[in-house]
Amino acid sequence: MTYEEYRNFKHETPYILRIKTPKSRLFYFGERHSFDPASEQWRVSKELWAEFLADKSPLKIALVEGGRRKSFATEKESIEHDGGMGLVTFLATQNGIETASPEPSEAFERAEIEKRGFSRDEIQYYFFARVVHQWVRKLDPKPDFDFYMNWSLKADEMSSGWTGYDFSLDHMKMIHEKLFSKPFSIEEKGLFFETTNPTDEKRNRINQVSIASGEVRNLYIIERIAEYLNDGYSVFAQWKIR
Repeated sequence: MTYEEYRNFKHETPYILRIKTPKSRLFYFGERHSFDPASEQWRVSKELWAEFLADKSPLKIALVEGGRRKSFATEKESIEHDGGMGLVTFLATQNGIETASPEPSEAFERAEIEKRGFSRDEIQYYFFARVVHQWVRKLDPKPDFDFYMNWSLKADEMSSGWTGYDFSLDHMKMIHEKLFSKPFSIEEKGLFFETTNPTDEKRNRINQVSIASGEVRNLYIIERIAEYLNDGYSVFAQWKIR
């Protein structure tokens, strides 16, 4: 299915998928990204988790998006810090189940996107804008914006596999102004979602980076999930859904 087709495909959110093979099962929960512990979708996620626990397979693993998370003491704290990925980590810890994040390294993802003809500024701005959108969605009181972004940009620098590139916040703001012909402003909250959304109809260059990123990541993740299923695991997988 192309992103154009997906844009016109109507489905409920959260999106639940169950797949059964002769020796394994997949329980997939596609969440609407949220840090709100009161969100109704967490009740639905926990119901699917209960089905996963009830499966008779002796091999179980919980897969999360965006890297393994720290385990917090309470469900509420887990969600406030890491959203649905925090919830899954909390549930897995409570039940003694291993967690994993079967995603490509950021260096691999960036290299594959660059092969498709995108500049490093376009690629880095895409990663930057995703985190800006993440910050926007955090509940109040939000962490200081500059502190949050500088921490994220330092992490980008360390994981990118790039040398000699300027990962500073000032440089990200310069790229923003070059792309959109206006100064960077965190008040334009919808812009960062639209820009990083591969299904957005306005489609700009960063949307194209988002599509490339999704294709690289999706193929890699699907191959890893298939490996777990082929090895006989019962798999609970939770990812954000657009």
